[in-house]
Amino acid sequence: IPTIVHESNAFPGVTVKLLAKEGATVLLCSEDARKHLPAGCEAIVTGNPLRGDFLTLDKAVSRKELGVDERPLVLSFGGSLGAAHINEAMAGVLARSQKEGRLQHIHGTGQVGYKPMLAMLDEQGVTLGNGITVREYIDDMPRCMAAADLVICRCGAMTLSELPAAGKPSILIPSPYVAENHQFHNAMVLVNRQAAVCIEEKDLSADSLWEAIGQLTADPQKLATMADNVRRAAILDADERIYRVVAEKMGLA
Repeated sequence: IPTIVHESNAFPGVTVKLLAKEGATVLLCSEDARKHLPAGCEAIVTGNPLRGDFLTLDKAVSRKELGVDERPLVLSFGGSLGAAHINEAMAGVLARSQKEGRLQHIHGTGQVGYKPMLAMLDEQGVTLGNGITVREYIDDMPRCMAAADLVICRCGAMTLSELPAAGKPSILIPSPYVAENHQFHNAMVLVNRQAAVCIEEKDLSADSLWEAIGQLTADPQKLATMADNVRRAAILDADERIYRVVAEKMGLA
């Protein structure tokens, strides 16, 4: 029976490697993953399937719908449950940003982090509104990402595909709490293409994050170049590529 497995990260997991040795065809999110597979196995780059909204939403329309103005918009989040260290760093960033008034923010705290985040912001005198939005969960991610000028996030498998599809420069903060540090490998796919910068969690603070944000948002040409670079990493027809492989293995192609 033909076997196909899909590896959505840039560093293949143990099960994928084992099945590859047994003759499974491995579908890859990125060419960067190939070097980590057993020699001689069949591996085909297909990308990760994406929600259609990531491919179609317009930046200007999305910004209007979100009610943001002409200032650069920074979108930040740490996943559905949140990431305490990112929330802590972002609380300091939002305090400084409110005083400066040059940027707008949408920050997703995650379910666990929402109340603690509001408490941290209150302690630092941050008032929500006037370009600073904090949500427990971002349920319209394609729209928010389309509207953003810079994205700050973890680097899970789908983020690795969503950022290129949306054409967004990013500051990536890989989670160190995942198997085989695979989020760091994901981040390097974009960093090595000069499409993102990476801050490892051990180096993350309000100071380091604020500095990185300032360097990027103060240089529109740098952001534009990163956006061009990240778009070159996009695979927009992953569903069709995967279907073609399945059809071929079943003798239907």
